Amino acid sequence: MNRSLREALIKLEDSGGECVGSRFTPSQKRVLDDFLRTTACVTRVRQGNGTVYRVTNPTVFRQNLRELRPDAESVDENLPVRAKNLALTRSTKGRKNTHEASYRLLKATAPGVTWSCDSKSLNLWALSSLAGALAIDISQADTSLTSGNPLWLVENQALLDDTSWVPEDLNGSVLFYQGQISNRLITWLVARSRSPRILFFPDYDGVGLQNYARLRQAMGENVELWLMPDWKRKLERYGDSDVWRKNLKYVASAEQRLDPDKEPEEVLELLKALKLSGKALEQEAVFLV
Repeated sequence: MNRSLREALIKLEDSGGECVGSRFTPSQKRVLDDFLRTTACVTRVRQGNGTVYRVTNPTVFRQNLRELRPDAESVDENLPVRAKNLALTRSTKGRKNTHEASYRLLKATAPGVTWSCDSKSLNLWALSSLAGALAIDISQADTSLTSGNPLWLVENQALLDDTSWVPEDLNGSVLFYQGQISNRLITWLVARSRSPRILFFPDYDGVGLQNYARLRQAMGENVELWLMPDWKRKLERYGDSDVWRKNLKYVASAEQRLDPDKEPEEVLELLKALKLSGKALEQEAVFLV
């Protein structure tokens, strides 16, 4: 309610204290009508086929607006987004509140894995051995951070903590993206050729399929869906029907995005098997030999 009222009062102020009703959303009209009844500093009058809201007591109006928007003119644009929100709305989440930086964990799977940035070499294996993983800012899409080794994208932390599942001929880096692939990560991946081979390994469920479809739309054949060894038997033995049912809307979304004529046969086979079994397979099954 406070957000709708704040936006309505700001519109009224920016219009010089008088604003036609058609400029307000239905929710803004509702809270504005309540506001004028309780404060009597704004009136609503008929004008033609519509209505006009007019400030009748500027002093009371400004006092109420200040309660909803503590700072109006003195906010430093260089402040962090959430600090500006606090100044303008009394809440860090009062407006757009996405952090300017967005970090993802990156880890090497074997000695010799390196990345380069602006002609400088980064020994990811040494850093992983020392600190466990490296945090990279994926909001910096123009960074020249790239690797000559395969790059894995995994959904769950267990596969970052223990990288023994990675095939020896595909050792490289594992990036943990946690659940949903963000648009920022997709933008970061597309901005440069980050790796000669990008392997996407999600849970085999609706969310995983939708994320894969989004990556394929953005990256085409530059991304591969990796199928764990013996996945058919594991799906039969460890598959979960509840997880599959909960994510059916994402399955439908993935199918709308994917072009069957451009998908590898093994991906179509996986999708068919998942639908026929009505089960999802979580990626931790890769450890079950």
